Amino acid sequence: MKASTIDKVCRIAGEAKLILYEDDGEVKKASFIATAPVRGFEKMVVGKNPLFAVEAVMRICGLCHASHGIAASEAIENAIGVVPPRNGLLLREALGLINRVQSHLLQFIMITGDLIREEERKQLMLKLIDLHGEISNYLLKLGGAATHPPNLTVGGMLKAPKESTMDRLKGRFKVLLEKWEEAKEKLIDEDVQTDIAAELREHEMKPPFLATGIFYGDVYNLLPDGIEVIPYYDFRDDEEARLSTTMVAFYMGKSVEAGPRARMHVYRRFRDSSLYGLHLARVEDVRLALHRLGEILDWIKLSEPFRTKRIMFGPGKGVGVYEAPRGTLIHFVELGEEGRVLSSRIVVPTMFNIPIMEEAAVGLSPRAAEAVMRLYDPCIPCTTHVVRGEGP
Repeated sequence: MKASTIDKVCRIAGEAKLILYEDDGEVKKASFIATAPVRGFEKMVVGKNPLFAVEAVMRICGLCHASHGIAASEAIENAIGVVPPRNGLLLREALGLINRVQSHLLQFIMITGDLIREEERKQLMLKLIDLHGEISNYLLKLGGAATHPPNLTVGGMLKAPKESTMDRLKGRFKVLLEKWEEAKEKLIDEDVQTDIAAELREHEMKPPFLATGIFYGDVYNLLPDGIEVIPYYDFRDDEEARLSTTMVAFYMGKSVEAGPRARMHVYRRFRDSSLYGLHLARVEDVRLALHRLGEILDWIKLSEPFRTKRIMFGPGKGVGVYEAPRGTLIHFVELGEEGRVLSSRIVVPTMFNIPIMEEAAVGLSPRAAEAVMRLYDPCIPCTTHVVRGEGP
């Protein structure tokens, strides 16, 4: 077999190289090696106040910010026995849905270079960029910022939106939906798609799926003890794998796919097993997220509380689960006697998806195999957790 290396996989979130082992123009094996530096947020929060921990872990990533904030808040609340009021849960869910749409729109921008013909590409990208700005304004108004929303906290939300703000967002919602419908039609129009898109439609893959909810996520739909996490260099025991700074995760002893298609398969009877089906599932994920967001805007009652009062931090262990853009995100936390963080562990969707991505590349042309890496939308900053030291 001939090995070819793409030293920098473009149009993904983070730094990674891709090694494709091919024979007669067909990929027989693939190694996706993420090389981003470790950021150490799990260690950073040890000894800190849980409120700081929520703010800190949101900064693991510029794409999954609210998702990490929600999962961390859920873990801490689980540890101390706190449940936010209905408004707090609804608004928290709204921030997560907005984050999901933001992230998917950026992925669509990145994947257009693979799926959409050049003469149609620019117009679609401009529509997606405009739509990203439109949805980001909702996070700014409801969460306090267009990324890393500061109003998200343990016990619910720090601030309630003003009535005038809610009225403007509701009034603008129809425009948001119209812009999405315009972009969606181009995203799934086979008449403007490339040969790579056609190849992905012909290539089937039926992995086990992991999803705990269609919108939010539920710790009771997951067996935390069934998660196994190992360094990538133990998963792929070869010289190149030693460069990797990521972990990979398995559920109940198996490689599993997490993300939009997993949610659609488990909760919506979505049965497109082609690789292109992952793109269709992400499109549907956006549609459902926007529909749910519209419902939440109508359900929130500004006269009712948004945060649990008189929260007492003390010892405990908790698990927080949230369905992030790329799939099931799990935060584990332990608090000490003074309520400070004793330990923090984060398992992110890309850890589950890396083995699946590599398996999906097998049987494809090298160009389509590279496109698959973008199709799964890996988030490298979230996945970098290990440093391999030099020595005996």
